[in-house]
Amino acid sequence: MAPQEGSSTRGGGGPVTDVADERGRVGDVSAPGRMWLLIREVLRDLRGYESPPETNTDHLDAAIQWLYASQDATDVGGCASVYNLVLGWGGPYPETTGYIVPTLYDYAALTGDATPRHRAERMATWLLSTQLDDGGFPAGVDPTPETEPSVFNTGQILLGLVRAYEETGEERYREAVRRAGDWLVSVQHADGYWDRFDYNDTVHSYSARVAPALIRAAEVTDEPSFRDAGAANLRWAAGQARGNGWFEHCGFEPGADPFLHTIAYTVRGLLDGGIALDDEEILDAARRSADALHDIKRRDGALRGQYDAEMRPRQFYCLTGNAQMAVVWYRLYGETAEERYREVADETVAFLKSQQRMDGPPAVRGGLRGSDPVWGRYMSLRYPNWAAKFLADALLLAERYDGSPGT
Repeated sequence: MAPQEGSSTRGGGGPVTDVADERGRVGDVSAPGRMWLLIREVLRDLRGYESPPETNTDHLDAAIQWLYASQDATDVGGCASVYNLVLGWGGPYPETTGYIVPTLYDYAALTGDATPRHRAERMATWLLSTQLDDGGFPAGVDPTPETEPSVFNTGQILLGLVRAYEETGEERYREAVRRAGDWLVSVQHADGYWDRFDYNDTVHSYSARVAPALIRAAEVTDEPSFRDAGAANLRWAAGQARGNGWFEHCGFEPGADPFLHTIAYTVRGLLDGGIALDDEEILDAARRSADALHDIKRRDGALRGQYDAEMRPRQFYCLTGNAQMAVVWYRLYGETAEERYREVADETVAFLKSQQRMDGPPAVRGGLRGSDPVWGRYMSLRYPNWAAKFLADALLLAERYDGSPGT
């Protein structure tokens, strides 16, 4: 998941260490070049510069090309975690590579191009090589066989492996899905949440994003225990919702105010899971939070980067979280045909397009920074691969819902 500040690989779903090869990686710029790039980024924000808007297709193509660059920056097939304006490309990150796979398949379906399909399958093949003996997938960046498994990361990788199986029919993917699902069920608490093998061995409501992956795994393996485990987690997560759109246990650490990123993860998990289960109680929890954030967006403009329990914001923007909420609102538009959801999603996409770099070297061109300004609290001075992934997802839905709703 989206790492924040700090460096840890224990448990996953939280901070990770940036790994940069001192010799540089494919598509990187020199250390002096990175210094000038960093200075330019800071000056852009101090001056309030925004990228001139181009078509949705232009911005989508640019985001996908940046994801290609992040894959080419590694020598294994996975995507580099980030482009760090100080250190350069990070190491390959299994968690986010996992959920980039469906984005590339969706892009292939839209364009008819074989390249994203081939790249997705190379990513999925690399992911298989990272699966641990117990069936889980590892925490952190550039893992080794000794790296601990992570609940959240395993869930996100399931999304990619299920899709790879559906697209290719290759049994190796389904077998990996089965092993991963068995492991997730085995470490789940009786009340539906996970604490062991999650970040800091602490319960997190944003692990609701794992539940739909388990439900999808049940569909391709015929394992009812996976669906039951997903439903149990979603019911628990729905119980963490406050009426103002906030969730208990939603920060990376106990007592920490959550980033918009983790709030959006929670909402998306409840929404996708509620739709899959046709469960009105779970859907209501998702929609209450999405509606609260809709109203804040209407009142304040683009959503800020972090919110406390009273939904008071910190004054920076988490660009990843905004992209995730655009996806949530587009999904709700598709389900309900309520124009208000499409309107705020379109406005959010327009904001993100103004923040996406459409010039510069390939290391940043087409990417999306963690924060606006670039020194903000979320993924400071970095271009995370999941920011570009969620931007691409939002743009894909903007293209789909270009006039009429539908699922």
